Amino acid sequence: MIKLKKLIKESSWDRKFGEPLPTLKDVMKKHGDCGCGGTTSCACESVTEDIVTESPKEKTKATKEFQNMWKAEAILRKKMMKLEQIFLEDPRPENIKLAKDIKKSYKDNVTEFMREVIKLIKKIK
Repeated sequence: MIKLKKLIKESSWDRKFGEPLPTLKDVMKKHGDCGCGGTTSCACESVTEDIVTESPKEKTKATKEFQNMWKAEAILRKKMMKLEQIFLEDPRPENIKLAKDIKKSYKDNVTEFMREVIKLIKKIK
């Protein structure tokens, strides 16, 4: 079991006992003095940040997930077509308009979304 004293260290903030914690104003003042413009990669700041990098595995994962999404979209499309056919069973002008509207809505929303996803997955490096 870890002792509480080991978890709380005054040195982790690079300050002496009793000094207040740095505020946002203090940090911005420190960045303003060095000329870095407040970027997070500044050498004047003692904070280390993890840099996120993409790997080829991420593109593979995204492609596989998209294939699953594509299968689900095919099922959704099939159900939408069945619904359209139900509307068309009664050939009244109102029902024909509803069938056209549901097909247009599907094309404008779901199909456009799928196209956008394809474009985004192709951009993954």
